[in-house]
Amino acid sequence: MRLPFILILSLVFFSCESKKEDKVTIAVANNMQYAMEEIVVAFEKKYTVKVEVSASSSGTLTTQIKQGAPFDVFISANMKYPNTLFEEGFTTANPKVYAYGSLVLWTLDDLDISKGIQSLLSDNFKKIAIANPETAPYGIAAVEAMKNAVLYDSLNSKLIWGEGIGQVNQYIKSKSVDAGITSKSVLFSNKIKQKGNHIEIDKKLYKPISQGVVLLKSGKEKNLKNAKLFYNFMFSDETKSILTKFGYEVK
Repeated sequence: MRLPFILILSLVFFSCESKKEDKVTIAVANNMQYAMEEIVVAFEKKYTVKVEVSASSSGTLTTQIKQGAPFDVFISANMKYPNTLFEEGFTTANPKVYAYGSLVLWTLDDLDISKGIQSLLSDNFKKIAIANPETAPYGIAAVEAMKNAVLYDSLNSKLIWGEGIGQVNQYIKSKSVDAGITSKSVLFSNKIKQKGNHIEIDKKLYKPISQGVVLLKSGKEKNLKNAKLFYNFMFSDETKSILTKFGYEVK
């Protein structure tokens, strides 16, 4: 009886190991958090592969990748960070654009934002949240928009800096600030729909937010099949439909 029992234990062990490995680990920029929830559901429904998501600012995720974080795929809020990783040898190929993002001004208070970004000059706006441009692409775009609208110097003392879009959204939702400049995509989450007032910021005020995805060398070396499966899924019609639903532009 001993040999069959050992055999059964071995089969259970290898089965568990196989299941543990049958997953893909994704590093995701904060602005994609809500859209990614639906993309993951669609992916897991189509394939027998589990997805683990780690969300943060693109700059923070880039630092983690350089320090050896075991991510298979990096989904960034711009092309700068994945391009840097490619140039420094952390990716298998050049990154590709999967979507284009947009900025919105969002408030949960009953404040007039009909003039768009110019509305922030009003004394009613005492605290304005934006993402840190040192780590977050949407912060770069927000600062650029304010500077091109010749507002940055006037608004600088009102600015509350979030590590990334996720923290900016927390500031807005908790009413720790009067308003914030954030990603349009957040407004399409079922958790946030119909809350507060928002208005798109004129796209002429900032460069297009080209969001990039790249396959990481750690994914190629340890998890190539699943990493490529998810990478390719980011360009599928299913994913494009979800991204469009969340206010992104896709080609």
